[in-house]
Amino acid sequence: MDERPNVGGSGTDQTELDAVFACLESSERRRILQLAHERAPNSVPVEAVPTAVAARTNAKPPGDVTSEERREAETAVHHVHLPKLTDAGLVERDGDAIALADHPAFDDSRIVSVVEVDVDVGPESLDTLFGAIADARRRDVLDVLSHQYGRIHVETLARELLTDPETNESEVPGEDVESALVGLHHVDLPTLAETDLVEYDPDAGTVAYEGHPDLTVPWMHSVLEPDLRGSLTGEADPGGIGEIEGRQNVVSFGQSLCERADDELFCMFTDTDLLEAGCLTRIRDASHRGVDVYLGTRDPEIREYVRENAPEVVLWEPNTDWLNIPVAGDRVGRLLLADREAVMLGTLLEEQTDGVHEEQAIVGEGEHDTLVRMIRQLLGPHLEMIDEGAADVEAMLPS
Repeated sequence: MDERPNVGGSGTDQTELDAVFACLESSERRRILQLAHERAPNSVPVEAVPTAVAARTNAKPPGDVTSEERREAETAVHHVHLPKLTDAGLVERDGDAIALADHPAFDDSRIVSVVEVDVDVGPESLDTLFGAIADARRRDVLDVLSHQYGRIHVETLARELLTDPETNESEVPGEDVESALVGLHHVDLPTLAETDLVEYDPDAGTVAYEGHPDLTVPWMHSVLEPDLRGSLTGEADPGGIGEIEGRQNVVSFGQSLCERADDELFCMFTDTDLLEAGCLTRIRDASHRGVDVYLGTRDPEIREYVRENAPEVVLWEPNTDWLNIPVAGDRVGRLLLADREAVMLGTLLEEQTDGVHEEQAIVGEGEHDTLVRMIRQLLGPHLEMIDEGAADVEAMLPS
């Protein structure tokens, strides 16, 4: 198995993220963070918090909150919510006031969006999402599944979770696998299935990644958004052209590019086995949030899935050598261009014993980045057709 992506680039470890997500799983605690965020850098009087929380809990305007509802909220605020938020380092309390803390979580735009309630899903969905991922083991489960091509056996999942760079799957002790299976079958997979993050069939003993539109790649790696590239490339100060080694790392960065696209996502996969479940769901989610997606793949099953689940995506069928870029004798496998400002170009290396190719990639970010400009020039005629709103874009894309 490939080495797992590096973690902890910002100093945020698994335990810290457990605490952050445990705070975010409560709609009431998100409301407190929202109040603090709105007032930042100023503080919020503690006495104003219970009414706001009671209003959120009872789904009514603050002016309609009863004295009994406020008393109940006041107890929860003082004995549950504020202690959890301060222990997690998200809020600072100074006497009778609270303020938003200087925490790396607030450098993550998706966490800020959740706090600001700038999301397209209901509060109950967010409660279950963050409740499910407020456990490092379940985040590892999602990370492994997002790198698979589809449904796998739970025993395979257990062995992947227990594998490290020094241990092959076949070398994992049987008793360790059995112990892991108990936790997966009785706790982790049912919890993740309840949130629709995975599709779990306990009778068949299989599971597949499904994902959630507000679940991001950095959260599964215990790396907050600004540090993901550095954690995967090893750059102390990411800039210019970075290099990523290993299929797991390449896939993770590609998925993060799908997540960050706001307007346009151009992607190509020359091999039929390169669209992992996590890639596919993020391409689907990008389309659903209004991103113009252009997907090149020769896999008929993938094309059928896209037609059924994301009909807005423009499909095209690339040849394996259409870019005609020699990269140390290796052929191009993946290309992703997000908003024409961030790019990843991946190449396929030797084929492993399981039939999967090892991979490496180069990445660039910024309008004037050398790699970004090169890819935009190579795609120039096709991008111009897209800009001109050609009626049949699919027919004009490279093939």
